[in-house]
Amino acid sequence: MNTNKKQIDMALGKEKAEIVLKNGFVIDVFNEDIFKADVAIAEGKIIGIGEYDGIKEIDCSGKYISPGFIDSHVHIESSKVIPNTFSLELLKRGVTTCIADPHEIANVLGIEGIKFMIENSKQAAIDIFFMMPSCVPATEFEDSGAVLRAEDLKIFKCYKEVLGLGEVMDVYSAINFKEDMIEKINTYSDKKIDGHCPLIDEKSLNAYMLLGVCTDHECFGIEEALDKIRKGMYVMIREGSAARNLKGLIGAINDKNFRRFLFCTDDKSILDIVKEGSIDYNIKKAIEYKVDPIKAITIATLNAAQCYGLKNKGAIAIGYDADIVILDNLYSIKINAVLRKGKINPEVKNFDSIDIKNSMNIDYITEDKLKIKYDAKNIDVIKVIKGSLITEKVKRNVVLKDGYIDSIEGEDILKIGVFERHKNTGKFSLGFIEGLGLKGCSIAQTIAHDSHNIIVVGDNDADITFAVNSLIDIGGGIVAVSRGRIIGKISLPVGGLMTTDSIDKVVYNLENLYASVKRFLIDKNIDVFLTLSFMALPVIPKFKITPRGLYDFENGF
Repeated sequence: MNTNKKQIDMALGKEKAEIVLKNGFVIDVFNEDIFKADVAIAEGKIIGIGEYDGIKEIDCSGKYISPGFIDSHVHIESSKVIPNTFSLELLKRGVTTCIADPHEIANVLGIEGIKFMIENSKQAAIDIFFMMPSCVPATEFEDSGAVLRAEDLKIFKCYKEVLGLGEVMDVYSAINFKEDMIEKINTYSDKKIDGHCPLIDEKSLNAYMLLGVCTDHECFGIEEALDKIRKGMYVMIREGSAARNLKGLIGAINDKNFRRFLFCTDDKSILDIVKEGSIDYNIKKAIEYKVDPIKAITIATLNAAQCYGLKNKGAIAIGYDADIVILDNLYSIKINAVLRKGKINPEVKNFDSIDIKNSMNIDYITEDKLKIKYDAKNIDVIKVIKGSLITEKVKRNVVLKDGYIDSIEGEDILKIGVFERHKNTGKFSLGFIEGLGLKGCSIAQTIAHDSHNIIVVGDNDADITFAVNSLIDIGGGIVAVSRGRIIGKISLPVGGLMTTDSIDKVVYNLENLYASVKRFLIDKNIDVFLTLSFMALPVIPKFKITPRGLYDFENGF
């Protein structure tokens, strides 16, 4: 921070500060305390805490003055809107900083996709920092639109927005010292390295952390979280749209270790952000589970700032950015106003220079492609676990007709397919999935982590075919089909992942899409679209599907 004499004079009270928040209860994340004071602001910085007069004064009597919230790990693409649009809704929710990993768009458009995200974020209403995608594709078993080598990522190291290397999902390439992965890690060894290591064994975790990995957002139980903290990791408590881990992990937080926890959303649809919130929602839920409000706010602010080396963020402190949330109520996190660098509701510039390239490089499919020749009595099926990204592998009996699978014995079993769409290779695979909770409807979408090929599910081949071909027609997004007609769709022309439309328009379109499909859901509470999007992600246990076939996480094929 370059301090000038005018700021010093304001700090000394010789001149009025530009803005003063008067008579508020300041949340002190350093001492875990609350005290009453004015907060003086000039040139976007906090220059005084105590008693001050301001050119502009905001009465905060009875209100709480909190640091701005930080989302420590998010894939903006999962919101379905571009960064500057995304930032508008986060600001309303008190999130003034987020740390994004653009590996979704990188899997589709490579370096150009990353550059687009960084450039667009410069127009945002909040500060957006980036972790460079380490695993594009996530494994060698996938077919992505791009392959990012270590040399591709080196060009981003000098960007001031780049904080480090994104989640190292290919754990075994890392600990087996595969050359390109080690080169990526070494390139960013002086910066932060994010992890992704669900259910990892103890010695593998030791080796993984020895490479410099310092965070993980893939904990599925209290003991796993405590063990990772014990070894020196930061554990992110994720509350997204599909993966909601807060309830299962919140019991790990105590007075001694809470400084090692962060909050993140990871993957959250803009519809869910609008309806329930972002990091403000994580804080509320933590408080509901009896976490002290100051601790919950510290997790959402100072912890994240210190983890990622954001020296002037995360606290109401002298010289820090005036990223501030004014709360009417501490326990319900009721937001009265949000300041970003001292400004209330900062302007967001339009970003007009978006060259949208059609990312659907695939021919139409024909119904005969969906027939599965088979000669055994049973087959491996992907079993969905409600509220989790983890799946199980189960065996189910098959019914054959003329040497082809006619049906699978059991309830709630659908055909699932993944079609490569980036390079028109013609690769595709088919399988079966249980527990998705969908009946009489087929869904095709280009949101299929992490390579984002076309993933489709349904109970009859005609509708599956129609859904895939309709998805190609709209340039990517989501299409739902029932009995030969489209019942809902949303076009996502930016890489098949995002749209330039306004939040209101996207929310309207998504609500219509969800409403059209809801009557076909056995379980009305499941987010079928987001759950489906993770069925092609082989780096999360235990059984998934890619264009190259079914993937067994434990056996590596």
